[in-house]
Amino acid sequence: MIQLLFLLCALGSRSVYATESTQPGSKPLTLDTLVVTTPRLSDYYNAATDTATRTPASTLAVPFSVGVVNQALLQDSMALRLEDTAMFVSGVQQSSADSGFNTDLRIRGFTTIGSAYLDGVQDNQHFQVRDMALVEKIEILKGHSSVLYGSGSPGGTVNYISKKPQEQFKHSLSYETGSYDFNRAVVDSTGPLNQDKTVLYRVIAAGQLADDFRDNITHDRATIASSLTWNYQPGSALDVGFEYGYQNQPYRFDNVYTQNHVVYDRSYVDPRTGSDRKYWRFSAALKQELSDNWSVHFASHYFHVEREDLLFGFYTFKTPTKLSGYYRDIHDHYDQYNLRSEIHGRIDIFGSQHHLVGGVERNAADDRLNSDRRIGGYTLDVYNPVFNYPIPATTRLDKDLTQLEYGFYLNDQIDITRFWHITSGVRFSLFDGDSFQNDIFVPVTDQNAFTYNAGLSFTPVDNVAGYFSYSQSFQPNSGTDRNLKFLPAKQGDMYELGVKSAWFDKRLSTSAAIYQLTQNNLPGRDPLDPDYSVANGAVRGRGFELDVSGQVFERLQIVANYSLMDTEFIRHPVWRGNVFRSTPKHSGTLWGHYQLLIAGLPGQFKIGGGLVFVGRRFGDDANSFEVPGYVRPDLVAHYQLKQFDFRLKVENILDQRYVSSSIFDDTVIQGNRRTALFLVAMKFD
Repeated sequence: MIQLLFLLCALGSRSVYATESTQPGSKPLTLDTLVVTTPRLSDYYNAATDTATRTPASTLAVPFSVGVVNQALLQDSMALRLEDTAMFVSGVQQSSADSGFNTDLRIRGFTTIGSAYLDGVQDNQHFQVRDMALVEKIEILKGHSSVLYGSGSPGGTVNYISKKPQEQFKHSLSYETGSYDFNRAVVDSTGPLNQDKTVLYRVIAAGQLADDFRDNITHDRATIASSLTWNYQPGSALDVGFEYGYQNQPYRFDNVYTQNHVVYDRSYVDPRTGSDRKYWRFSAALKQELSDNWSVHFASHYFHVEREDLLFGFYTFKTPTKLSGYYRDIHDHYDQYNLRSEIHGRIDIFGSQHHLVGGVERNAADDRLNSDRRIGGYTLDVYNPVFNYPIPATTRLDKDLTQLEYGFYLNDQIDITRFWHITSGVRFSLFDGDSFQNDIFVPVTDQNAFTYNAGLSFTPVDNVAGYFSYSQSFQPNSGTDRNLKFLPAKQGDMYELGVKSAWFDKRLSTSAAIYQLTQNNLPGRDPLDPDYSVANGAVRGRGFELDVSGQVFERLQIVANYSLMDTEFIRHPVWRGNVFRSTPKHSGTLWGHYQLLIAGLPGQFKIGGGLVFVGRRFGDDANSFEVPGYVRPDLVAHYQLKQFDFRLKVENILDQRYVSSSIFDDTVIQGNRRTALFLVAMKFD
């Protein structure tokens, strides 16, 4: 449109001058050629965030650290799980929730424990790996804000932004194949359902069959998701969605550290292991404009999960070379209900502008689990496990856990002047719940919380902002000790000081921050029985982070980050002064792609990849052993020809063995071996 206006103006000027030149005695007038160009936006630059304040906001202006993994990064990295995106944000490492049952990140040293949000509302909290085919982008708010998100890990908040229906018809089909019998297909279709484009649809279906580099482990899943958007009046819309998913991914039991080294490439998963998990999601969201300055918002999710899992592997070491067996047959039904209602408004008070968000939230879950288990009954050789033993005798272990949270909150973003901005909020949360374990009733007590946050931002010029912020986190402990008493709730505090900037017409962003983060009442595994927990005292983390992302040169896009992190138990009866497990002092990533201009080659060809660096880490809280650091090189290539896309990724080119995360000497998570993936996609309107 801008180019068209310039062109019309230029033509109009030519007609005026031409009229004048026709006068007698006038000389012909020659005009210089007018060339209008628009700046090319960066693929990796992210100007806005929805997660930090629950409203669309500039990433530069909010007084918090927010990492955004956008669609370009998801496509270029060919990410399949949340953990694959950890490298794009400083201070974030891969983790492991329930040995692959969930997706998980470790943010500033603290694991999210599988907790995540979908469009700002709690995602399925019970054994689900969200398919990246449904995700538009991932936003990571460092330092969980319990004001807006209720209970959560202090390290940060993971928020999936889902793909929404579009006004234009767009359809795509892709097929991906690769190492370890990997095969995957995705279909995506969106567009309007009526002529005035007020009713829109989107349907996404994804199916995957894949093995692991370890024996007896599969990564099979299928998902179909449909959504409708009704824009019934300007500024107001109703969204409804449905999702069904199936997953077959056995509990993998991970690797071990013994006799002064990590035992790589071993599978302790019995071939008789089974996994059959199904889930359903129904969602609805409503935005209603009340006036130019006020609107109400409603959002709800309902999840139902059914799973039949047979865990057949090991518990822990019996001797340095022998593992005691672990067998558990699980039948599980889980229901989760989430409801959020908010009012958003803008008002002016004494010359300052306020952006208010006030809301009420209700999150409820009911988990009914029946199982038979046995610790021991057989042994496995660490180096050569043989699965020829009979199924052991078992005892009953049933659990029925209900949890209910009500949250009442108010958050205010205040533009005091053009240069000074304040963010502050308060929340009161009520928690209730109870548990039956083998018919023994256990009430949840002392779980209510009052939390607040505050931030100050200074924007002396349009492309630079300095900020200071404080946030609190709160998370009830769902586990019990061996006396069937619930652990006290985890509580966290974070202080952060940082500066952000944007360069080259906002095509390149930089940010740097220092922080201190403390959490109390961390849970840990009971050393006598892994199905129970103990409190682990308090941990403090301090660090420095640097992020750079965007367009460096015309054809070069990069993501670069570095993290310096120092963690320590500041209160613990045994481990005081120890370093928190799996927290590297140094880590970072250099990633990018470059567009090559090849004479005679139609379309666009890009080549790229990067280096992921993670330093040495202690493998457990006792600091009894260290796992080595690593530098992992990856390679990607992308060729686009009209409506066809061809992508290639080779992860861990050198096929090195490395540890991505660890918890104990019997829970060491090995990173992927060398993996090659090739994708072909077709897009059409």
